[in-house]
Amino acid sequence: MANEGSPSRRRFRRAAVDFSTTVILPGQELVLTGQALDLSSGGMRVATGGDLPAGQSIVLRFTLPGAEREVVVRGRIVLSFFDAAAKRYAHGVAFTQIAPDDRKLIEKTLETKNPVA
Repeated sequence: MANEGSPSRRRFRRAAVDFSTTVILPGQELVLTGQALDLSSGGMRVATGGDLPAGQSIVLRFTLPGAEREVVVRGRIVLSFFDAAAKRYAHGVAFTQIAPDDRKLIEKTLETKNPVA
């Protein structure tokens, strides 16, 4: 049986990235600074100094390397764990609302990156 997390089972192409992102928790007035670790047109893995529970709705704001404008997407935390080696929390985020132009910008950025497993 194939591994559920294998690239052939993924819905979106994913690539390693490294850029800053702002994580906003709507209605809680909480804003965290994060670091994007990987990206697809359907979601992102982001690291923060604080824990966020699975199911938490968030807003992400970031500028892709080489882009001239900021991307703003709504998402939901689908996975959260503490990375002891990096001493930070890693969160898997599924995008729940993204403008078509923002998705195209992400896809264009991913064309220049090597996919990750």
